[in-house]
Order: sequence, then structure tokens, then C-alpha cells
Amino acid sequence: MGDKLSNIKAFLYGYGNLMGLGSVLIVQWLLYYYCPPEDSGLIPLAPMVAMGAVILFGRIIDAVSDPLIGYWSDKTVTRWGRRKPFIVIGFILMALSQILIWLPIVHYESIINVIYAGILLGVFWFGYTAAIAPYLALLPEIATSTEERVRLSAFQAFFSQISLVIGGVIVPILLGMMGFLNTSVVLTIVAITSMLAVVLAIKERISSGEKIATKMNLIEAVKATATNNVFIYYLIPTAILVLSTTMLQMALPYVVTVSAGLNKEDVAFFYFPLIIVSVITLPIYKKLTDRMGKKKLYIIGMGLFIIPTLLLALTGLIPIDPRIYLLVTGVIGGLFITPLLMLPNAFIADITDIDEEKTGYRREAIYFGTQGLITKTMAGLAGVLTSVFLEFLGYSQGMDLGIRAVYIFGGLILIPAILIFRKYPLVK
Repeated sequence: MGDKLSNIKAFLYGYGNLMGLGSVLIVQWLLYYYCPPEDSGLIPLAPMVAMGAVILFGRIIDAVSDPLIGYWSDKTVTRWGRRKPFIVIGFILMALSQILIWLPIVHYESIINVIYAGILLGVFWFGYTAAIAPYLALLPEIATSTEERVRLSAFQAFFSQISLVIGGVIVPILLGMMGFLNTSVVLTIVAITSMLAVVLAIKERISSGEKIATKMNLIEAVKATATNNVFIYYLIPTAILVLSTTMLQMALPYVVTVSAGLNKEDVAFFYFPLIIVSVITLPIYKKLTDRMGKKKLYIIGMGLFIIPTLLLALTGLIPIDPRIYLLVTGVIGGLFITPLLMLPNAFIADITDIDEEKTGYRREAIYFGTQGLITKTMAGLAGVLTSVFLEFLGYSQGMDLGIRAVYIFGGLILIPAILIFRKYPLVK
């Protein structure tokens, strides 16, 4: 279907993974910003459970948009390609809303801020889907072999790790220096360069022998996707994984500032070692994928990631300096998170090949879209569950059972995810 991508273009495609960089600030810090703990120096702007509902609303918009954008993108034929028009328009919506959401209408706890945040989250996640889903759908189009797909997925995973560096290390520092609004502006500028790298450097290519799914209606497209058993055995465990990791991200500012009694900037004591170790182990995991296969490595990654998750639940209880404890936990997390970042997009690429054999169409975006429908609903549910745990079990010093419950729950739900994924039929 075309020549192998040069290393520069493969690198630039992976760099496109930073388009959604603003989401790292929103996912990890929005609940904290609108519902801060005592002694944080921030003014409460909205009720805790109401913000949990707002987060769910935004993710539902995101989730519902995914298969719609995927279906629409699969059917679209323009002089610029199927994917690029969506990437540009979606990015514009995403960029504007991710800045405005840090400008609440009133500066005290009010339902007005809840409604305002809800509207902007809806716009943000719709724009995020419109940009990211078509970007992801480019992978199986521009990489046709397993080796090429793992190579591009590795570049994506590398920039996912860069995103973690930014979100976990740089963002807390920027927040301390310039606040939430200016930090969002900085992230948006970086994201613009990422979007331009994909739009200007990557050429969509569909060979004459392939059929674009212009004749399948939405119901037919979703039905064909939902009845692919290979996809289902991949999707359910991955959705549970998203629920777990999203809850962990949202609760981390609380565990650091409340359970550990540290400052916002000290979130970096967990993220920095996690990212460094993850980057170091990326080439190792790439080789292990070739030897062991994607399925086995994904199962191992999920299983071992339970360890640092449960360790975070014990933050502040172990008689050790909390900074050292977070650092050690971050190292352990970094050892096991890489396959969870690297492999999902490669799984989808394999699954779309099976779909083409059954339907005769190339329908990458509808698979990424259907995946997004489920996983982003789970991410929204993570907001509700996290806010409920915090509100009813506590998130203040000496009364932080809610924070610890988030990590216990988030770790244990990975066990059924592993059991289900064992039935995934594609070994390699």
C-alpha cells in the first residue's frame, strides 16, 4: 500500500500524539481546581459531586461523538483526505475551550460555574474526538505490516511518555509559577505545533484496491463493529483499564497534597521517575513484543500495574519520607506502564484488518470511535466514582479514606480485566 515511512515522518506522526496535550491538565487538575481541598489556597468554585456529574457529561459527549466522527470520517472524501479536515476543525474547538474553562464566570461556589464548566467540557471533548480519532485512524492506513505498526505505536507511546513528563513534572511547576490559565495557554501552543506536524507532514494514502466505506449506513457500520468478537475481547479489558487509570490521575493531586501533606509541585516526585523508567524500558518492551506477542505482554503489564496502584493507597501511612515513597512508587509504576501505553493502537490496527476481510471495507475510524464510545464513558464514570469516594469518605488531612479508596478500587478492578483479556484470540 505504499513505501515504508521514513523515520522523520514516523517521528512526526508520533509527535501528533501531543495534539490533545490540554487534556492532561483537564483530566488531572479540573476537579482539584473547581473543588480544592482545605488549605490549598484555592477558592471552591463548585460542589464536588456536581463536578463529578459535569465530568461525566463531558465524557458522554466525547463518547457519543467517537463512533459518529469515526463513521463520518470513514465516509468522507475530500481533496485534503479523509482525516485532515476533522483534525483541523476539531483542534480549533479543543484549543479554545481548554483555555476558557480556566476562566470561571463567578469566583465562589456556584451552580453557574457547574453549567459553564459543563458546556465547555462538552465542546472540548467533542473537539478532542474530532481531532484525535481521525489522527489515530491514520495509523493502519500508513502502516501496513505488524512491524511498521509496532514502530509507529512505539513513537506514539514515546510521545505519550513525553505527555506524562509534561503533565506530571512540568505542569505542576508551571502551575506554581503562572497559574492554571497561563499553563493552559502554554500547553495549547505546544499542541498547535503537534497538529501542524501531522497535517503538513503526513500524506494519507489509500490504494486503488481498497474500498472506503461510503455505502455503509451508521447502523450497519456499528453492527459490523460490535459483532467482531476479537474487538470485544480487546475492548472490555481496555475500558476497565481506562476507568482505573483515569481515577488514579484525578486523585493524584489529592493524595500528594492531602495524604502526603506536600505541595502541588510535588506531584512530580511520582511522575518524574515513572516517566524516566518508562522511556528507558520502551525499547526493551518493543523487543519483548516481538518475542512474546502483544497479548501476553499486555496481560503482564496490567497485572503488574496493580502493585504501584495499591502502593499509592498507602501514601502517608508508611513511616518513610513521603517524597521518597512517591519516588519509589513512581519507579515501580514506570516499570510496568509502558506496554499499556504502547500496545492498544497496534491491537486496533490488527482488528481492522480482520474487519476488512469480513466487510471488504477499510473502517479504521469507526473502530477507534467505538472504542472511544466505551472507554470515554468509563473515563466519565471515573469522574463520578472519584467524586463520590472523596465526598462521602473524605479528602481532608486525617480524613482521607476517600482518596485511599480510589486507589484500592482502581487496582482491584484490573483483575477482571486481565481475566477477560485472556480470551483475546490474537496471540501475536
